[in-house]
Amino acid sequence: MKGLEALRGIDLAKCEVVADGKSKTIYKLDDTTGFMVYKPHLRSVTYSRIGMIPGTDMYRLYATMAILKTLEENYVPTHLAYDKIVNIDGKYGILVHLTKAIPIEWITRYYAAGSIVRLFPGYVVEGQKFNNPLHKYDIKIDVSKTGGVDDPTMNESYIIGLGLLNKNQFDEAEDLLVWVSKRVNNLFKDAGIKLIDMKVEFGFYNGDIIVIDEISQDCVRANDMSTGKTLTKDAFRQMKSDEEVLAIYKKFLEMIYPDYESLLEKNI
Repeated sequence: MKGLEALRGIDLAKCEVVADGKSKTIYKLDDTTGFMVYKPHLRSVTYSRIGMIPGTDMYRLYATMAILKTLEENYVPTHLAYDKIVNIDGKYGILVHLTKAIPIEWITRYYAAGSIVRLFPGYVVEGQKFNNPLHKYDIKIDVSKTGGVDDPTMNESYIIGLGLLNKNQFDEAEDLLVWVSKRVNNLFKDAGIKLIDMKVEFGFYNGDIIVIDEISQDCVRANDMSTGKTLTKDAFRQMKSDEEVLAIYKKFLEMIYPDYESLLEKNI
């Protein structure tokens, strides 16, 4: 982009859509810049719940901006192209560098929760802390195309053997996963939040692997240290009401970035 003034007058209906999923849309603004807009969509395959909760999209936008800004300040490369949320053509979103996405979800587990407890009974128990964080790699394929399996799990051999990454690229992504996880965990600890597990995504930008997509209430499992109560998407999985989920998403945001409204650009 040539400056914020270039955002005025953009008609998103005339922009190419480079990605459009259940939870977000990315519009192409020019050859290098995209505009990432969230949708208030929540889904839990395990608990067979799908919903639209207006407001969760904005709280996710704010949380993603806060976390990605923190990563950038700690020398972690991300796809942020501007450090505030902007409004284009009536939609709020984040300006991002256009990248070639790696179709893998990179997961770090600090404590046992969710699928690892269900899949490995006798080896892990709910809430168990791992001496070293566990890493998991899921390929991004919709459940409708896999016979009921959502985002099947892979390993290093599969990722390299199927040509998704070469060995050097896998090692680079793995190192980045460790660095990102540590930085997010530190941010949460300082805010009084216990990070249980988290998901990040990576992409190629100018030949380098960087953090892309979102890191928000939908992508982490985290609890309030003082109460033990969830602050993230587990509230939706626990069948809490829409109003309760929205309030929990807001509380998470207020804890990690109390001045979150300052993340909104007001000069456009």
